Amino acid sequence: MRAWSWIAAAFVVLVLQTTSLGCFGGNLFFDLPLLFIYSIGLFYGARAGLFCGLAFGLLQDISSPAVFGFYLLTRGLAGYGIGSIKEMIFKNNYGYHVLIVGGLSLLLRILYAIPVLWLGGFGKTVVSLYMQDTLLYCLGNMLLTLPVTRILLAVYRWVAEEDLTY
Repeated sequence: MRAWSWIAAAFVVLVLQTTSLGCFGGNLFFDLPLLFIYSIGLFYGARAGLFCGLAFGLLQDISSPAVFGFYLLTRGLAGYGIGSIKEMIFKNNYGYHVLIVGGLSLLLRILYAIPVLWLGGFGKTVVSLYMQDTLLYCLGNMLLTLPVTRILLAVYRWVAEEDLTY
């Protein structure tokens, strides 16, 4: 029964992400669903990370005016990738988590630069504004890595208490 708490946590993440859109003047400087997908992939492996990434990606694609399919593809691959290398990541060293999320955020912004710069032109102003937003996006995700992963680790341990196998 405690496994349903993950759905509640995902709902809270989506509510916090969508309600924070108005607080930052149109520029969103963090990605809570990405941090949730990172944690699910880290805790449960590649298959769960892929499923969580595809679900969040579809919801983000439906709700955003951006290029449809981008979030679906990148979030699914991020969840699968983190789940695949979960054994290589030291779970008790949070510095690794911050660096991995920062690198993942930078990679996603580089991939997203292709359609943004293609549609917006390669003007000096567009590129500099995009680079500024990328820096703030990566820093925001890196700063929120510790609190989000600690909260989701507590949920993971709470759910694991009920799933005792004899």
